[in-house]
Amino acid sequence: MKTTIFFIATLVLLNGVVSAQDVIIKGTLRCMNNGIATSTRGAVNIIIIPSFNPKAAVATTTTPQGFFQVNTGWDAKDLKDKDVSLYIITKCSSCKRVERIFISEDLDKRNTDPTKLYVTVKGWKLLENCQNAELPDILSEQLLDSAHRLPPEDITGKAPGSPALAPVSFINLFQKLVTAAATANVGLFKVTAIYPGKVKYGIFLHSSPMTNTDNTGFNFAPSRNLSEAVYWNASAIAFTSKPNNISLLANFKNNIKLSGYYQLTKHFFVGMGGIYTKQDQTRQIDVIGIGALSSGNIFNGVNHQEKLEEFAAFVAPAYKINNKASVGVTIKSIWQKFNNPKLLAMEQDGTDNTPYNFFIDDSIKKQSIDADISFSYKINSFLQAGVSVMNVAGTKLYADQFVPDSSNQSYINQRSYGVGLCYKRGRLNVGADALFTDNEFYDASLGVNYVPFNNGLIATGYAFKQQSFSVSFRLKNFKIAYIYDNNLVINEVKVSKNKVFDGKIYSGFVFNF
Repeated sequence: MKTTIFFIATLVLLNGVVSAQDVIIKGTLRCMNNGIATSTRGAVNIIIIPSFNPKAAVATTTTPQGFFQVNTGWDAKDLKDKDVSLYIITKCSSCKRVERIFISEDLDKRNTDPTKLYVTVKGWKLLENCQNAELPDILSEQLLDSAHRLPPEDITGKAPGSPALAPVSFINLFQKLVTAAATANVGLFKVTAIYPGKVKYGIFLHSSPMTNTDNTGFNFAPSRNLSEAVYWNASAIAFTSKPNNISLLANFKNNIKLSGYYQLTKHFFVGMGGIYTKQDQTRQIDVIGIGALSSGNIFNGVNHQEKLEEFAAFVAPAYKINNKASVGVTIKSIWQKFNNPKLLAMEQDGTDNTPYNFFIDDSIKKQSIDADISFSYKINSFLQAGVSVMNVAGTKLYADQFVPDSSNQSYINQRSYGVGLCYKRGRLNVGADALFTDNEFYDASLGVNYVPFNNGLIATGYAFKQQSFSVSFRLKNFKIAYIYDNNLVINEVKVSKNKVFDGKIYSGFVFNF
C-alpha cells in the first residue's frame, strides 16, 4: 500500500514538473564588423524585447559578444505552435526591427531540463556596421528599464498556430523607442490625475427615455406611439392595436434604437430591442516619469482622446391581464466600454524637436444582466397610467475614467423608477413622465402628440431638468425628428461642420402589421 501511494505521489510530482515548462529563447545577434559584409561579430548592448511580454526584455551581452537569453515568462503550453516576435532597439533606424520565431519543442533537442523549453534563434544578423547599431552602455540600460515597465499581453487561450504578436500600441511604441535611441529624447510616464470632462459616463439608461427620444413625455405610459415601449414599459405592448411591430430611431452617428414586438397568443406578447450610444472627447491628464529616461519628470495638462460606448439589449415578455391592466418583465444585458489612460510615451524628433505623445490605454469593459418590472393600467377611456421599476438587480456602471491602480473609482447605480400618465382627447394626447434614480429625482418631461390626418403624427416634448426638447413628424411608416439634448451627448473628436444639426437630426421607421 505504501509503495502504491509513493508511486502515485511520484507520478503527480513528475507530471507537475514536466507539464510546467518555461519557454527560453536564446541566440546570438551579429552585426557587420567594420562595414565588411563577410566579417561579422556579436552585437552588444542591443535591446531584445519579446513583444508579448516586454518585462522579459534583455540586452545582448559582451561575453560572449551578442549573446542573449530571454526567459519569456510563459508556459510552453501557451506558446507551442505559435509565432512570437522579438523586437530590437538599436541606433540604426533602417535595421530590421523584428524577428519572428515559431515555438516548437523539437527546435532544441539538446535540452535535458524538463522544466524549460529552449528555442534557439539561428543566423540573426544586422545588415549594418556594428558601430552604427550598438547602443552606449548607459542608454542601453535606460531603454531596457523603460521596456521592463510595459505591461504584458494576455495570449492565453489563443488557438495553436495563431500569432502571439504584440498589439498595435506596443509595436508603435517600440518603433518610437528605436528612433529615440538615436535622439535620446524619450520618456515613459504613468497617469497621476485625470481632469474633469464633458462626457457623462453611465447615464445612458437614464437619459434615453427622457432626453434622447422622439417620444418625450410618453415613454412610461405609452399609448399612441409604442416604438420605445420595449425599453421603458413593456407591459404597454399588450394594449397595442396592431399585434406586430418593428421600429428604428437613429441619427446614424452616436445613437441608435431598434426594437420590435410580436403577439404570441391573445394575452401574451414578446418584445426585443437594443440601444447603442457612442461618445468621444479630448481631455487633459497629468503624468509623472517612471522610466530611467524620465524618472521624476512631471507633465500637466497632456491631451488624451477617449471614447465611450454603451449598449443594452432587451427581451421583454408582456401579459394582458384584462382590458384594463397588463404586466411586463424585461431581461436586459447592459454593456459599457471605454479606453482608460495608463501609460504615456513622450518623444521629441531629433531633427526638428517635434513632440510626440503615444498612449497605451487599458480597455475597460463591463457587462451585466438585469431586469425591469412594468405595469400599465387604463384608469378610464381617456386616462392611462404606467409604472416601471428598472434594473432591479442594481447594476452599476463606471461613472468616469480613473487613475490606474487607484481606489478612486466611482459608479452609478442603474436602478431607477419611472412613472407616467397619458391623457387622451380625440386627436390630441398629452403625456407626462418622471424618472427617479436610486437616490434622487432625475428629470420630468411633458409631451404632446397630435394626429393631423390619417397616417400622420406630430409630436413634441420638453424635459425640464435637462432643458432638452424633441420635435418629430411621422407619415405612415417613416419619421423624422429633431432632438436637442442640450449637449448631453458629446462628440469632440469628430465634429461636423454644421454644429446646429450635428447629431440632432434623427430618422427612422415604424411598421405595424
